Amino acid sequence: MSTSIPIRTLLRGRQQVRHLKRQMRIGACETAASDAREIGQNSVVALLERSMRFGHERLAMKRLQQAVDLGAALSEAHWKYCRAVALRSADRSLQECFLALASRHGLPLSTPTH
Repeated sequence: MSTSIPIRTLLRGRQQVRHLKRQMRIGACETAASDAREIGQNSVVALLERSMRFGHERLAMKRLQQAVDLGAALSEAHWKYCRAVALRSADRSLQECFLALASRHGLPLSTPTH
């Protein structure tokens, strides 16, 4: 019987982030096996949730884009958080980025304006 502990529970801080980013990049390769792609999807969601937890708003938007690119399963909470980021931002490109991601993901669009 294996008592293997997932790597995410063994690593902390920067090491964990580096590991998750590496897994995400591997999963993003066109030639990635389906299991590597799934690990990459899970890793990018973990990175997005970490950004949300730490209040890294612009980074969360970048992670959302990476998650959509990888075809990761995103929750309503992920979309709500990033929509709120876009609504609060005066940066029009950030708002447009959110709208493009929502459209690609098939979410109903409502323009995030002030």
